[in-house]
Amino acid sequence: METWLARLEALYQSYIQAVQELEKNRRIGDGLFGLRPGPADDPCHDRFAADLDALLKDFAASAPDSAACAAVLRYLFSAPEAWRDLKSAYWMLIAVQGLGAGLIESLNAADAGELERFYAGRYPRRERLPVQTQILKKLQKQAHG
Repeated sequence: METWLARLEALYQSYIQAVQELEKNRRIGDGLFGLRPGPADDPCHDRFAADLDALLKDFAASAPDSAACAAVLRYLFSAPEAWRDLKSAYWMLIAVQGLGAGLIESLNAADAGELERFYAGRYPRRERLPVQTQILKKLQKQAHG
């Protein structure tokens, strides 16, 4: 279990470092009005999403138990908060939460209920994106049958 979390953490740290480097090297006007590509247009975002998808598929194929799935999902759900000010990464960290939705089916009712409360408290209804609403619905369904 720790190996999967370590791999997940390393992937996120590598991505954040790449985005921070892009922001550091940003020139005035990059990304404005679509004239020149900016940090949000860099291929590192797509690479991160693809790498995360592959990692989560490998994790799911290892037949993890509910506790392991809950730990991975908690990481996915809490990661964006630490990078709220790094906008070009923050929105991607929200979007990729949907990649973990398949793991919700492996949660037992207690773990799903705990994650449901955690998620609903972290992301208020008025601020939720469609992917977050879908995740919360899946968590509710898994928790309450």
